[in-house]
Parts: sequence; structure tokens; C-alpha cells
Amino acid sequence: MDELLLYQDIMVAGTETTTTLIEWAMAEIMQNDDIMKKVQQELEEIVGLDNIVEESHLPKLQYLDAAIKETFWLHTVVPLILPWSPSQDCIVGGYTISKGCTVFLNVWAIHRNP
Repeated sequence: MDELLLYQDIMVAGTETTTTLIEWAMAEIMQNDDIMKKVQQELEEIVGLDNIVEESHLPKLQYLDAAIKETFWLHTVVPLILPWSPSQDCIVGGYTISKGCTVFLNVWAIHRNP
């Protein structure tokens, strides 16, 4: 029973972050008429009006790809990346990070650092 709950938690966590990103992307695109028109035009030219987006279309949808990447930057779904532990002492940005210590990367702060 515990194993089932663990699998369920993993699936829900992965799905929830994807859903959140899609909602943010749609909201950001709808807030800007120029961007929405460019995305719609690109979809019309590459996919067509009466077709659905296929995996083969994705490399050609460069503007939509850029809009999604910008959404990642603006709305970081998970602000801290999973903990990381170096296998040996190292220096990063002038700071010594000892072997075996736990490191958390603040992606939200990195995205907002000019």
C-alpha cells in the first residue's frame, strides 16, 4: 500500500508542475496580443488550421519554443533544484564547497540575477 502511494505522489508531482507551466505560458501569451498573434501565425503556417500539433512540428515551432522558455524563466515551477553533494572538494565562484556537504541551487534567484 505504501508503495502505491509513493508512485501516486511521484506521478502527481510530475504532472502538477507540467500543468502549472502550461497555465503560466497560456496566461503570459494571452496577456500580450502581439505575442499571441505571432504564436497563432506560426502555428497556422507550420501546423495548419485543421490539424493538431505533432511531435514532428516541434523543431519548426521556434517562436512558441521561445515563449515556453521565457515562461520557464519568469515562473520557475520549482525554485530550488534537488540537493546535490560534491564527490570531492571544489571551488565555485570563489567559494570552497567541501566534499559531502549538501548544496541547494536557487534557480529562482539565478533567473533574476542581472
